[in-house]
Amino acid sequence: MTIEHDGPQHTHLDRDTQELLDPHHHRASVHLGDRLIVDPDQVLANVAMAMERLDLDTSTPVSIEEDVATLEELIALVDHFDQGPTLIAHTLNTAARVMNARYPAELVHRPLPLDCDLRRLFQVDIDERSLSIARAVFNHRLAQHADVRSTEVAVDLGGTTSQQRIEVFMAVFFLYGTKVGALQNRTGIR
Repeated sequence: MTIEHDGPQHTHLDRDTQELLDPHHHRASVHLGDRLIVDPDQVLANVAMAMERLDLDTSTPVSIEEDVATLEELIALVDHFDQGPTLIAHTLNTAARVMNARYPAELVHRPLPLDCDLRRLFQVDIDERSLSIARAVFNHRLAQHADVRSTEVAVDLGGTTSQQRIEVFMAVFFLYGTKVGALQNRTGIR
């Protein structure tokens, strides 16, 4: 692929840039010199793809950093694009969509118990407030039939730092994985 500049001169794009520009590739960012270029829509698409893959095979290890979004991409999305609420709402709505399509509604809508602590289950470093917010918004979304809007999530995130917003996203993602695993164990659906 080439980009034409003023006149017949062509510049060949490097592989990473070509992948970022390819709508069928999962690359969500590229470094251009000391700048990071991020495609927020691709980050959201990668989140959904990883969640769908996790539902199809809960035994497959999923790493946020390697399979979903790098920390740099998450920081860009939350800090620079101010899309923390959008990221979390998208993750919640994707979780509900995937679970409602495969599992009995009465099990999907059952809230996670208060003692569902990701820090004990996965030894993740998430502060108490972030975990509480994640559990609350996750349970709230599962109780609803309609998608949650990012403006609703923004209210729940009021007063949180960028790091806490990223932690809430990660906690929602891991709560989803925990819930899907429990649903599969309960129903026998694999």
